[in-house]
Amino acid sequence: MEKKEQYILFGIVLVTLAIRLILAFSLPNLTHDSYFHLRQVEHIRETGIPLYNDPLSYGGRTLHFLPLFHYLAAGLSFLLPLSIIVKLIPNLLLSSIPFLVYAIARRITTDSPASLLAAFVSAFLPILYNTNAFIPETLFLPLTFLTLYCFLHLQYKKYQYLYILSFLLLSITSPATVFLLIGFGIYFLLTLIERKKPDRAELELIAFSLFFFLWTQFIFFKENFLSQGISFIWRNIPPQIIYDYLPKISLPEAIVLVSMIPFMAGVYVAYRALFQLKNEKAFLLISFVISTTLLTWSRLISFQFSLTFFSIILAILFATFYHDGIIFLKKTKAPWLHKYLALALVLFLIPTTVLPALNTALTQSTPSNTEIAAFTWLETNTAEDALIAAPVEEGHLITYFSQRKNVMDNNFALIDNAEERFTDLSNLYKTKFQTEAISLFTKYNIQYIIMTPLASQQYTIGRLQYITPDCFELVYKKEIRIYKTKCTLRANQAE
Repeated sequence: MEKKEQYILFGIVLVTLAIRLILAFSLPNLTHDSYFHLRQVEHIRETGIPLYNDPLSYGGRTLHFLPLFHYLAAGLSFLLPLSIIVKLIPNLLLSSIPFLVYAIARRITTDSPASLLAAFVSAFLPILYNTNAFIPETLFLPLTFLTLYCFLHLQYKKYQYLYILSFLLLSITSPATVFLLIGFGIYFLLTLIERKKPDRAELELIAFSLFFFLWTQFIFFKENFLSQGISFIWRNIPPQIIYDYLPKISLPEAIVLVSMIPFMAGVYVAYRALFQLKNEKAFLLISFVISTTLLTWSRLISFQFSLTFFSIILAILFATFYHDGIIFLKKTKAPWLHKYLALALVLFLIPTTVLPALNTALTQSTPSNTEIAAFTWLETNTAEDALIAAPVEEGHLITYFSQRKNVMDNNFALIDNAEERFTDLSNLYKTKFQTEAISLFTKYNIQYIIMTPLASQQYTIGRLQYITPDCFELVYKKEIRIYKTKCTLRANQAE
């Protein structure tokens, strides 16, 4: 890479990182799921191990998850305040993606300007701009594309070692690593269809990857497997919300999230690679698109994750689109037009990619300071063993800010009655009948219920309709309302 190209690439990354950090620190709080991971990091700082036996989630349960992300954040928090780490690390990791996109695109196209443009596209993919999400996926994504980059260079010994290292780290970051193995399988199937001989080094490393992945997953999730069998891979998600793993957005909305130009370019390149050029390198990328699609259809990974990975692949394929576009324009009657193609694309990318990215960041779903103040109030004004009812999405806010037991959160694994509990929690908010509500309070030994804007939106209610002063005490009256139950149900009678 020439120095000019280096400067441009580093400039793209630095601008991306600066924008991300400005947006992240402009919002005071993290996304709801982030507080589960933040709690784990704090526990590792204090004890050296994750909180696998959680006394608060579901009133007390066992957790199983891969801890690399949490150990990384905990280690770095000894160098910088944790309040900075939770916003710096995810955005720093995601800002590295343009480097990887450039490197992979350069390998596929050997065209530096095209690869730089692909890096620019990947820097502003709207779906990647949840800047306040402190989640393992922010480590998983760059590790995945580092692994793919190494796979494309297996003819060199050093990249074989780097592939092994990156895959090992990937396997203890997320179970979603399975899509990589499935993608490799599809890749070899495509090469065999084209009657090409598989590379021996590739086969050996993939065999090693499969063995190591299965071994690590069994170590961390053996209790899940022994108690639930193969069904544990669906993570015991209640049927009522399993369809969250299927697309809830329209095709136009999905295109906005991945950006219009990369989407159209990616479709064009994928068609050319598969049916016209028979491009082996593009086969590899397309194989992973097929892999994520299959796993999403099987409800093993969320549509959001699938779309995120898909968008980065499209950014890489965009380099091929630009490369082919330059060649085409040079053959036309106006060959001078190719000089302006990059500028035209950048100008079009600003309203279709950059602006939607900024909008995504500014409209993230995070709890407000008012909501956090209400959850914090519970910590100092309720008994230590109190159990609090809130929507599933806010379960982690109870365990983190209130330091109290929740009815449920979105970690459903090893919960025997997750479906029943989810239904009961919904009914607790939506029912009009006090007897039914008190019955549910008694069933789970719930002492408090919190009414937040999220609860109002999710359950389409303005208030809890069964509330009366004789059975419920309004203990927190602001924008957020918290009620304490005073009645129990015995022999079908409220007391």
